[in-house]
Amino acid sequence: MSTPITMFKLETMIYASEDGTSSVFTLNPDLQKQLAALAAQHPEMCCQKAKGEKRENIYRLNKAVRVTLDI
Repeated sequence: MSTPITMFKLETMIYASEDGTSSVFTLNPDLQKQLAALAAQHPEMCCQKAKGEKRENIYRLNKAVRVTLDI
């Protein structure tokens, strides 16, 4: 039986590159859905780079995408 993901485990990391792209690593299922929809609608702006064993996803965003956080 798998253990449910707690809020502590729903982490997201955003890495900015010098070339203007960003990599987003997330365990958050809501954010994963949003990024998957963006990648499906605009593959030139966003693409999924990896999907891991622990339900994490990594997306690459080009410099046309602005990343904002609501805290």
